[in-house]
Amino acid sequence: MKRILIVAVLAAIALCCGCSDAKSDNDILAMSFNIRLSLSDDFDGENSWIFRKEAIIAMINEVSPDLLGIQEGIFGQVNYMDEYLPGYGRYGVGRDDGLNRGEANAVFYKKSRFELLESTTFWLSETPDEVSRGWDAACNRVVTFVRLLDKNSGREFYFCNTHFDHIGKVAREESGKLIVERMRSLIPDDAAVVLTGDFNAGHNDPILDPIEEYMTSARRAAPITDTLNTFNSWGKITPEEGGRIIDHIYFRNLTPSLFKTLTGAYAGVEYISDHYPIIAVFALKDVQTQEAQRESSK
Repeated sequence: MKRILIVAVLAAIALCCGCSDAKSDNDILAMSFNIRLSLSDDFDGENSWIFRKEAIIAMINEVSPDLLGIQEGIFGQVNYMDEYLPGYGRYGVGRDDGLNRGEANAVFYKKSRFELLESTTFWLSETPDEVSRGWDAACNRVVTFVRLLDKNSGREFYFCNTHFDHIGKVAREESGKLIVERMRSLIPDDAAVVLTGDFNAGHNDPILDPIEEYMTSARRAAPITDTLNTFNSWGKITPEEGGRIIDHIYFRNLTPSLFKTLTGAYAGVEYISDHYPIIAVFALKDVQTQEAQRESSK
């Protein structure tokens, strides 16, 4: 099977995507991927979901992420992924009814690695605890939130996934503020957290400042990284062209070793979406070190 070879990032780590025994047991590979909704198939033609779905499964099996956050998942797509990714658990609701209508920012987690402890959804709006549309947004937008037990380390881990509005500038500004506010209220300060998503905002956009003041961009912080576009518009925008880095992975209380934009073809399909998947590899910070730091600060 074709494998993606990833450069060794530390003397103690040699990572190969799709080869889980090549990384430490406590390393976590997180992926964010806008899969392009199937309702747009009339516009996508040869790029329709029916021609991409097997390649997307092949990509996920090859890369073997521990955690995956998708955007634009219509439930036919989400259910297909459930069926063909039996090693993953999944949580995510439709943004238009809190059940299965509309797009879902579903999160997938390896069942062999994680136990789901808590799951919830909140809407990016002035009334986040009910199905709603915020500010000047064109669509309902949500954050999918899970609390997991990492079976390898015995630690709790938080994973959040979102998709900011593509039209409403005020909605994007307020969404970042709301996410940070919710994270501060729901997540302990010293907990390990990953936030993935299509933010419809470039990595230098001030709209992302509230998030970047609370969390760290894996793209910026990883010692091995890239500066490639994440939106490709079905090949109309090259990876190197610049200006379309709108998919991001943020973290807290983790140590990143690698960030990568996956621009390759899978199962003979050159573009498996109009976005590229992105991945980041993290090491959990040493628990004893964190406890010692907390004791010394008392």
